[in-house]
Amino acid sequence: MPGITGWVDHRRDLTREGHAAATMAAQLVARGRHREGRWVSRGAVLGVRSHDTDPGDGRPALAQLGGRPLAVVFDGYLQNADALRAELTDGAAVPRTDAELVLAAYLAWGIGAAERLDGFFAFALWDGRSEELLLCRDRFGVKPLSYLGTPDGLLFASEPAAIAAHPLVRPELDADGLCAVLAQVRAPGHGVLRGVREVRPAHLLRFRATGVSEHRYWELTAAPHTQDLTETIATARELLLEAIARDTVPDAAGGPATVLLSGGLDSSALTALVGERTGRAPRTFTVSFGDSSAPVPDRPFAQAVVDLLGCEHREVLVEAEELTDPLTTAAVLAGKDHPSPFGDKNITPYLFYRQVAEHTPVALSGEAADAVFGGLITEQEREATGHETFPWIERAQAFGMPHGIGNGLFEPGLLAKVGFSAFCAERFQEARAEVPHLPGARSDDRRAREIDYLHMTRLYEQAVNHSERLGTAAGLQIRFPFSDHRLFGYLYNVPWRMKSFDGRDKSLLRQISRDLLPASVLDRPKVPFPITYHRGYKQALADRLRDLLDDPGAPVLPLLDRAAARRMAQDPRLFDRGGWLGRADAEMVLQLDAWLRRLRVGLAW
Repeated sequence: MPGITGWVDHRRDLTREGHAAATMAAQLVARGRHREGRWVSRGAVLGVRSHDTDPGDGRPALAQLGGRPLAVVFDGYLQNADALRAELTDGAAVPRTDAELVLAAYLAWGIGAAERLDGFFAFALWDGRSEELLLCRDRFGVKPLSYLGTPDGLLFASEPAAIAAHPLVRPELDADGLCAVLAQVRAPGHGVLRGVREVRPAHLLRFRATGVSEHRYWELTAAPHTQDLTETIATARELLLEAIARDTVPDAAGGPATVLLSGGLDSSALTALVGERTGRAPRTFTVSFGDSSAPVPDRPFAQAVVDLLGCEHREVLVEAEELTDPLTTAAVLAGKDHPSPFGDKNITPYLFYRQVAEHTPVALSGEAADAVFGGLITEQEREATGHETFPWIERAQAFGMPHGIGNGLFEPGLLAKVGFSAFCAERFQEARAEVPHLPGARSDDRRAREIDYLHMTRLYEQAVNHSERLGTAAGLQIRFPFSDHRLFGYLYNVPWRMKSFDGRDKSLLRQISRDLLPASVLDRPKVPFPITYHRGYKQALADRLRDLLDDPGAPVLPLLDRAAARRMAQDPRLFDRGGWLGRADAEMVLQLDAWLRRLRVGLAW
């Protein structure tokens, strides 16, 4: 869970630049509040911040070869750490931490080490022998890692806020960056701030004085599926159990594994399978809002699972007043490091995770099951033709939001000026062209592959990455067994008619867990994460929006349709449009303004 950061410079003596390095590291407080470790040489600085519950010693891993230093900072965890230790020791000192394992793997296999690492991770490695920096992310990019080139080197960090804080950087939001914020999708390898890039998932980047090169160490492929339905169910089940085994750890006292249980199919199936794989009912946690929650409460469904499996269960109550606490909203924005229109859908998980972290440092989540098991495509979407944008933007348009969720208060002329529609169309065609297909595949299989691929590679930020960042900020390491590349790679190639063999979404997952769960859970319709309907929350949004409109220095003000924003601030009933979708417009404005202030971002178009 730590945050990592660093700086490489071919001209400056970085042993004299401690202030700039410390300034960057300070911005990673959301990823590590308690410990900071730093390694400094003339040409490179590597830093790491961590919570006191994080594994390892909170310091860079170091080695000396031929009088030249090597250093590694690491975020995440390796699922195959024990196997790597057994393979790499051979009479040598046993690497204790994951950072030391990465360093040992690099010394043994060079850049080929990346494909031998299993888990969710981001790391930076400085090789003083060749004076090059390596940056690497896991296969699905669960762990964040951004970088920015400078005239004489490169800055990198887990979060763009750390890069923006460097004294040499003038953070700016250009037209493409604003479009990326509003569309909630970015071009591969691109960040939101001008010039800031992201290490692409499943890529290793090499930075030398002569330039930057990228090495892709894993990719999704299309392949024929030759198994029948019975064999497919058995294989999917075995792959899922293996993924659970790699991610399941007992607590520090030897107690059962912990699962975040909503009462939906995904988390319930995970809970049951964890119990089967470990032989012990897991400990479970469910979030509750009391009387201000969504119309379909999770409590009875979660309780049915708990009663059947015999789980040690806790219900975490989130109070309405906690959702409007300015200290909490600031912590959430720092944790996400990115504005979004999701408001209490960000705040509630953070508060939930914070309370879970008081009982355990690690919990398992059912996130990503929808994309892996084909739960994100409706019958209408599968049969429709002539798609021009992402499925989630199409769904927003169906609700009367032509520019997507959360964009209703921006000045219409601005969206045309920055080319928002063209940006979305370009990103969609770019993503669609990447989708691996088989020649001659059926149209329903092509569409199903496309939607799964788009969600897994473009909307992941709103699911797994969303939970990872909020969990990390709360001091909880969340693991995602459904995000296993072997499982996804297999199911990606299962035909749509098998994924929905009983006429429903996620048919395979239902069949895998049919004998393990209550019928009420197996037959429960999918519902979104619950939100609060408390009157005080909507009133607080209206008050904050009114205060923003009355502040002539608010950085977001030039971007707004002020008349529309004023109407919403004066009439809280407008927040109820489409359930939570109306208030998403205000949430986006408030978060974007707070983010622009926090990072001191200038507007440039």
